[in-house]
Amino acid sequence: MSKILVKITDNNFTSAHVVIIKDGSVLILRRSQTDAWMPGHYGLPGGKLEPEENPKEAASRECKEEASLNVSPTDLVFLPQVSKQKKHAFFYTTKYTGEPKLDFEHDDFAWVNLKDLSKYKVISDLPSIISAAFEDLK
Repeated sequence: MSKILVKITDNNFTSAHVVIIKDGSVLILRRSQTDAWMPGHYGLPGGKLEPEENPKEAASRECKEEASLNVSPTDLVFLPQVSKQKKHAFFYTTKYTGEPKLDFEHDDFAWVNLKDLSKYKVISDLPSIISAAFEDLK
């Protein structure tokens, strides 16, 4: 599979998200029912970049804020094949510390195998993003 080369340091991205993998499962977070975008849908930890922040720093910060997980920016692997039009950066990692504890933006979480993802109400691109992470991990 050929990979599209994208510089993640260009800061053309507006958001960053992380596929966190543990024992063949992925952490998904359910957006609260009061969320303005996709309420009640499961997605990945992630969000908008702060001014002067690069995508890896944003992804790391969002994991801490949304799920109380410590993820080092150096442990994030970029997924250029699913990063959207240089706006939404996606990464994966198997290295983190802590146990999931949700912030106010989310009301549930689950560790899910890819084959069981269809049992959850997820954002539309989530299966392909998670598949890309597992393919790259091989």
